[in-house]
Amino acid sequence: MTDCSLPRVWIIGSSLIARLQAHLGAFGLDQNLGLDCQITWAGREGRRWEHLMPLLCSKRADIRDDPDVMVIHLGGNSIGTFGNTRISLMRRMKADIREIDLLFPKTKLMFSDILPRWNWRGQTATTGYGLESTRRRLNGAMFGFLSDMGLDITICPVARRHILNPPGHYGPAD
Repeated sequence: MTDCSLPRVWIIGSSLIARLQAHLGAFGLDQNLGLDCQITWAGREGRRWEHLMPLLCSKRADIRDDPDVMVIHLGGNSIGTFGNTRISLMRRMKADIREIDLLFPKTKLMFSDILPRWNWRGQTATTGYGLESTRRRLNGAMFGFLSDMGLDITICPVARRHILNPPGHYGPAD
């Protein structure tokens, strides 16, 4: 199989995705995760859901062929930020998923659950209980929404702690 016939996978996300790619590079591991595919990494520290559509529109203008698979791991950095209530964020996420489905009709879309954290951006209370509740509700709403749209759903487990452990997420910091 030649490189041009390999399935194209885009992995888009925040610090977890950026750290995974950095980890692979630091240890000389395969950037394609040992799979017969061509992975394009688009991870950036602090990336929020609001950054997704501008990024995809920019990438769309630069490519000839759609990716075969798009994995989206975003949303956690948007919870608790100014102007993002649970309802407004949920509406935006659903609208963006609809738009992505139209922009990339041949692409299998995979949504990764928003992961739990000890501390959330914009958290003012001593605990993040309210924001954790928002996270759980958003994940549930997106699961139902993607099912209703007939899109494929991927619920990703928490990243392995020995690989990734960004500050603020559950587990000891590296």
